[in-house]
Amino acid sequence: MFTKERALKIAVIVLALIGGYDLIRAYMHTFNIWHASAEIAQMSQTPDTMWLMNYQGAMQLMSGLIYLLIVWKAKKIAPYVLMINAIANLYHLFSASLNGVLEMQTSAFNGQYFMYVYIAIIFLTGLNYLIAKKRNALG
Repeated sequence: MFTKERALKIAVIVLALIGGYDLIRAYMHTFNIWHASAEIAQMSQTPDTMWLMNYQGAMQLMSGLIYLLIVWKAKKIAPYVLMINAIANLYHLFSASLNGVLEMQTSAFNGQYFMYVYIAIIFLTGLNYLIAKKRNALG
């Protein structure tokens, strides 16, 4: 298993990569919205859907920049930020399922598969740090 220090270093690297990935997603959801919605997500291009997708791009810009700021100025909170991100994404999936939104999908929405991998990576990276920290505390 990893030491606490190594697990933190991995979490910082993953957060930096996720920050960069979120900046790419911000571009795709805003300035490349028509291609991303048709070719990647394969979702319907209704005005409401495109508005929400564009708004999501603004949120991706914010999260990407915040993640990179954390990597630059506050490395010690990187694993916790990864866990918060994972919990928020799982909350979204749970609420969408509970409200019946997932079952109402009319398109393949291939973008969801990227998100499943994204959630798994950030959750496991954060969990790895928490386990390493606990082992370090136990001696």
